[in-house]
Amino acid sequence: MEEKSKMETIKEFIEKCPLLKKGKVNVDYIKDKPQSYSVDETATETILNKFTDGGSRRQIQFDFSIQANFSILENIKNSKFCDDFLDWIEEENNKGNLPSIKGAEEIKGNRGTILQTTETTAIYVIPLQFIYVKEA
Repeated sequence: MEEKSKMETIKEFIEKCPLLKKGKVNVDYIKDKPQSYSVDETATETILNKFTDGGSRRQIQFDFSIQANFSILENIKNSKFCDDFLDWIEEENNKGNLPSIKGAEEIKGNRGTILQTTETTAIYVIPLQFIYVKEA
């Protein structure tokens, strides 16, 4: 049986979030319609610390992107969604409910921002970090 990629495993973890409408999350692709979601890996240093035994503490940095309706009233709802999503990430982390990746230690995020807008939609991006230990 072929092992899943780490991003596929993270995608499946995010899909468990009860806040997501329709629940489907893509990897490195967001549809051009509201309530579309994607996890998009960002380029960064992978190894945080090397251990004397040859193992290492590593990170995967990625953005959770949301395509949403865009208007004055919708922006308030979208901001609340971003806050609630980060609260969910924090709660899952505190419970030890992490993506099913060997050596998983922590998942955390930062405040979401608008990446781009049209007259009727916006893409919000929430930066996230997943930390795990890779044994030698």
